Amino acid sequence: MKLVITREWFERRSKLEGDSDIAVGTLAYDPLPEPASPVEVSDNSDTSRIAFGSLVELKRREAGMTRETLAEEVGVDLSEIVSIERDAHFRPEPRTVYNLASKFRLPSKALQQLSGNATIKDSNLDGHALRFAARSGEQNQKLSPEQKRALEEFVAYLAKL
Repeated sequence: MKLVITREWFERRSKLEGDSDIAVGTLAYDPLPEPASPVEVSDNSDTSRIAFGSLVELKRREAGMTRETLAEEVGVDLSEIVSIERDAHFRPEPRTVYNLASKFRLPSKALQQLSGNATIKDSNLDGHALRFAARSGEQNQKLSPEQKRALEEFVAYLAKL
């Protein structure tokens, strides 16, 4: 992994310093620390996160699991699973995404991109995510044939990334 420090990062830091000539105190105390994640963080669209939530929900339902069971098996709070499945603005912790990828045997890098924790490298991912989210449909107990087909196609695409 490569740490990317951009011009925008430097500009944000210089604004935090203000107009002081000596910035040791301000630099020593950073009231707004950057994320500690070694991956480059992205402002992915909500579409990707909607697709991520739908993917987690459909894989959970395909496995016949409740949200409580999934939360317990991946070692996170139930509220985080609910937020992943329901809130398009929610960005889960990278560790949670990794644990979900391991649980469902999905490519971790692709899920990190979908969840908004890494920059999308494949320009087609957003389009595939949008189609998947649109086809994932209503929430029934059992997956419909259309939902199952959409899930399988999207998982196959993610495996290629």
